Amino acid sequence: MEKIIVIGISGAGKSVLSRKIGQKLQLPVYHLDAFFHLPGGEMLNRDAFVAQQEDMMTTDQWLIDGNYAGTLPMRLAQADTVIWLDFPAKLNTLRVIKRSWQFSQDKSTRPDMPDFFEEQMFDKAYWQFLKFVWTFNKKVRPYIVSALENRPKTARLIILKNRRQVTEFMAKL
Repeated sequence: MEKIIVIGISGAGKSVLSRKIGQKLQLPVYHLDAFFHLPGGEMLNRDAFVAQQEDMMTTDQWLIDGNYAGTLPMRLAQADTVIWLDFPAKLNTLRVIKRSWQFSQDKSTRPDMPDFFEEQMFDKAYWQFLKFVWTFNKKVRPYIVSALENRPKTARLIILKNRRQVTEFMAKL
């Protein structure tokens, strides 16, 4: 496992798991959220975002954390391992709210985000994000399933459906 992508619903723990795997396997870890979010609530344009990811993948070892469905196929094409946190949406909506509250109190709880990032709890964008998480398995999951079915057969797929499976996976790693 030298080129890993970690995907899954928001709030599943992709970033935490990615940091732990990166530490254990001594891989550089890239959190896509850290590149995508710019100061002032702006977001990186698609061309620059693609270029960032292409640059990350030029090395022999990496772990990339994040969904970003529009660029998932390019990451799948180069990954040797895909770890999919396929968790229930309702549970993760609650986890996102809890994480947001913790982050609003202590900025160090989201080391995968840029230092300037400020989550505005309960503004319009936040409610849209919660709706995205709530409907993720209905709207986005089918795309992920399709992308994974079309991944190179050399890319090993690991599907983890709950915290217990994540813990067991890490114990065996």
